[in-house]
Amino acid sequence: MKKSSLRAFGIACFIIGFLITFSQNTNLPFISSPETKMAEQYKTEIVQLEQQLKAANEQLSSLEGVKDSQQATEAVVPEEKQLKEETELADSQSAATDEVVTETLYIYAGLTPAEVAQKLKDMEIIANSVEMELFLAQPEYATSIQKGQFQLSSTMSIEEIANIITGQSDKE
Repeated sequence: MKKSSLRAFGIACFIIGFLITFSQNTNLPFISSPETKMAEQYKTEIVQLEQQLKAANEQLSSLEGVKDSQQATEAVVPEEKQLKEETELADSQSAATDEVVTETLYIYAGLTPAEVAQKLKDMEIIANSVEMELFLAQPEYATSIQKGQFQLSSTMSIEEIANIITGQSDKE
């Protein structure tokens, strides 16, 4: 190869490198990198999200205005409202306590105390599955859960339910 060819090739490489560096710094459209395209997409997404945020803030301020006006009207008769809320709460609690749930629990081999407790909670026989699970984890109950079907009611205590499904009520 001749020296002039190598010089020309070297100068061409230098010029190409300079053009690429210059185009990335000035964002020339004829040599655009994927990073610049993604940056433009992010900028448009940021503008859209800022517009959505502005709209949400406007809605929030309008809702706060409505809430403030409601609080002003509620402040006029707070005693009547409190009495009404207390009676509604008492009615809902009495309705909930009056409702007795009687279900049949099916226990099969390999069912864990946690699964039994969750089934009882799902059937609305008990309110707290964790409490039942901890009760069934006691040594006298954990290894003696019986297979079969058991008629249970929401009026029963956790201890009564545990005695029934472990067969300990038969021993007494």
